[in-house]
Amino acid sequence: MSKQKKKTIVIGGGAAGLELVTRLGRDKHDEVVLVEPSSHHFWKPRLHEIAAGTFDEELDAVSYLKHALCNKYRYLQGRMTGVDRAAKTLEVKTAEGRLVTEHYDRLVIAVGAVSNDFKTPGVASHCMFLDSAEQAHNVWQRINPLLRAQGEHRISIVGAGATGVELVAELAKVSQKLSRYNTGSELQITLIEAADRVLPMSPECMSEKVQSMLEKQGIRVLTNTRIQQAKSGALITAKGEVIESDVQVWAAGIKCADWLTQLDGLETNRIHQLKVLPTLQSTLDENIFVIGDSAECPQPDGGFVPPRAQAANQAATHLAKQFKRQRKGKDLQPFVFNDGGMLVALGHDYAVGAVMNDRVVLRGRQVRKLYDTIFRLHQQVLFGWGRVTRLMVLKRIKCLMNPYYNGRA
Repeated sequence: MSKQKKKTIVIGGGAAGLELVTRLGRDKHDEVVLVEPSSHHFWKPRLHEIAAGTFDEELDAVSYLKHALCNKYRYLQGRMTGVDRAAKTLEVKTAEGRLVTEHYDRLVIAVGAVSNDFKTPGVASHCMFLDSAEQAHNVWQRINPLLRAQGEHRISIVGAGATGVELVAELAKVSQKLSRYNTGSELQITLIEAADRVLPMSPECMSEKVQSMLEKQGIRVLTNTRIQQAKSGALITAKGEVIESDVQVWAAGIKCADWLTQLDGLETNRIHQLKVLPTLQSTLDENIFVIGDSAECPQPDGGFVPPRAQAANQAATHLAKQFKRQRKGKDLQPFVFNDGGMLVALGHDYAVGAVMNDRVVLRGRQVRKLYDTIFRLHQQVLFGWGRVTRLMVLKRIKCLMNPYYNGRA
């Protein structure tokens, strides 16, 4: 390896991590390694489609191995188990169970966040989560038999943020489409939120429009409802109400993995995010960077970068540019998040969004197309427009040839 080359290791193959290694690998100036335990990449904002059985894995999932070969980086399937900052080494447990040690010049942590159960009794044991493709597949495996079985079945989703709202809307559409097959199955879907409205981080008028649409789809929406305990087949509210469920999904709040608090003394906050400088460097080590939901990154207005997919994408683009500056001996520039608004899908043919600093709320089929465009922009970074165009054509053909509900087991 040339003396000028540096070795950059990226931990986590989510949207931010994969876009970063794609850009760095194509740049060909550094040795780039991606450490990721999964074999395929799924865009996290679409995990609700996997859970509802409507995601096209054949066209929209990305093989890390194939992608690495095409984009000149090395893919190491495994989990990071520790770091030695003084020696600039990290330990990885591979998919085969071996422990390997990797040296780095720059380490980038991009492992995202997971749902926060707030230590509510019973949630970890009796609720399902939607933080990874594997968990989303598990949810689908539980829901799929209910769609086939006769009778009334109950599904409860806790948390009316974007994930919870998109999941209940997708399930309602699937149930509605499936009813044409006269299976005799009927889903009762309940969305539960502790705040006084759905999408509590969005404009009030957007929340009102979304809740109205959900209720028109037959979804029961409970706001100002805090879950005190989860049991097998039931959720208990703080007021003592029992909400019986065949499937219970927890999609409330966020926190980062516990192991982030054990990285050789790096600073973390109360939800285990790693504290970083505006340059995305960790506060205690200039050679360790953090992007995406796992970073607490300060902003000029005194706040912090929000945990959103668009923020992760912007951070990956920014950091790739900063590594180029660093190679030229220039100082790193601070990362400033540019809020492009919020879009929430309500089924495959409808979406609601807030743009222009939340001053304008849009809804309809065209907004859904804009939602899909964001995903295509992510794919464009990974593949280029040529392949994305072919994927879009293939997907359109499949939609014309196949029913909406594919009924896969």
